Amino acid sequence: MERAPSVFLHPDIDQPRTDRLISWLENPAVTRYLNEDRGITSRLRETTDPVFLTCQLNRQGRFFFVCREEDPEPIGFVRLAELKKNDAYELVVAIGRQTLWGNGYGTQAIIRCLETAFFQRRAGTVAANVHADNLRSLRAFEKVGMRRVSQGCGYVHFLLTREEFLNQRLA
Repeated sequence: MERAPSVFLHPDIDQPRTDRLISWLENPAVTRYLNEDRGITSRLRETTDPVFLTCQLNRQGRFFFVCREEDPEPIGFVRLAELKKNDAYELVVAIGRQTLWGNGYGTQAIIRCLETAFFQRRAGTVAANVHADNLRSLRAFEKVGMRRVSQGCGYVHFLLTREEFLNQRLA
């Protein structure tokens, strides 16, 4: 049996990692299903101080690079965006390194992000909005136990409560 890939979330934001992020955000294959602000890459290019980069990327939530356990180089990113409801977050995940797509890294990144949301941020719920055409992401969010709660405007809306997450972990 093949072992699932292992990833960790890296909170440190520096210029080399930001350059990698910019290259992903300029790749139409990577951003096809993302709703990132189109001006984000120019703002990231203008900001070279690591403190300001950290502030920029952690605005309205938490940003992490996704790294493989055996290699500290980032392969993607996740963002936990605070929602208007006090203890709710939206999860966004992107594996930027295309050669790694379809290998389970996105699923593992979602799991690490859910652990961060529920155990560190004390989230009550985590939501995700996935393009209905993004079959890999749909499977990944379902695989980690997130529930489809609705579908509309080209998106599938997922939700997971802290209680559901804990019950899954204990099962």
